[in-house]
Amino acid sequence: MDIDIYKTAKALHIIFFTTWMAGLFYLPRLFVYHCQVKAKTQEYKRFVIMEKKLLKYIMNPSFILTWIIGTILVINIEPALWLNIKIICIVLMSAFHMYCAKIRRIFENNNNKKSENFYRYINEVPTILFILIIFLAIFKPGI
Repeated sequence: MDIDIYKTAKALHIIFFTTWMAGLFYLPRLFVYHCQVKAKTQEYKRFVIMEKKLLKYIMNPSFILTWIIGTILVINIEPALWLNIKIICIVLMSAFHMYCAKIRRIFENNNNKKSENFYRYINEVPTILFILIIFLAIFKPGI
């Protein structure tokens, strides 16, 4: 891959990964506050709209573009254990993204049964995975 194309792809990957992560940090936090609001109120409906727009217009496109560009970048990397672990973390992050989409639909259908504490705990999942992914990408340990 040409060096300028590679650098451009890498820059775009970082941009889309960053916007995806911003959504993954924010959406579970919205769930914390959303579960405190009575169903079928205007405030509840506002949370439904916010969560839907965040997922549909920011998180999903960023998620897809992160995967596409990341896959293009990985094609040029020698296989290594650190990379396999990073990919596992990214798959887990993707599964968490899909789980958040499921939770969003549960709220939209007024069927939330989870507590505020549950959402506070799951809010930490993307942070832990994010830290692991960044350290693996930067240090490329020979684990």
